[in-house]
Amino acid sequence: MVLLASAFDQSKYLKATDLTQEKALRIKFVTAELVRSGGVQEQKLIVWFTNHEKGLVLNKTNLRTLLGTFGDNTEMWKGKIIVLYPTQTDFSGKTVGALRIRIPPPKQAAAAAGNGQPVKPKDGEIIPPEPKPPLKDDLDDEIGF
Repeated sequence: MVLLASAFDQSKYLKATDLTQEKALRIKFVTAELVRSGGVQEQKLIVWFTNHEKGLVLNKTNLRTLLGTFGDNTEMWKGKIIVLYPTQTDFSGKTVGALRIRIPPPKQAAAAAGNGQPVKPKDGEIIPPEPKPPLKDDLDDEIGF
């Protein structure tokens, strides 16, 4: 049996090196846990997903994204879809890897299905206006001269 040192360096939380490209994730639930960061233990919200085994520790940036989009009640976040992507950020004067959340736009298919929501065009896309019903011919009032 081969003993790999990397097997002992696993975390139950996502980190920037876990993703090489963006990934859509569905929120399963949110917990509050003590997490050690920079030698200090802090209470942080952790978002767990239906389609990924690791949770995401919410930093202030990602917390504000979710709070501003889905509201303060984390129970209401269940089932919502987010996109998690790797990027770079400045931390204590160094450029380090980071994970950021983006909220995907509503699907245009939902609007086409008649849910009453307006269609949001993608960047550069032009959506023609809906045709107006033909005008009634107001000149034909059958007045004899």
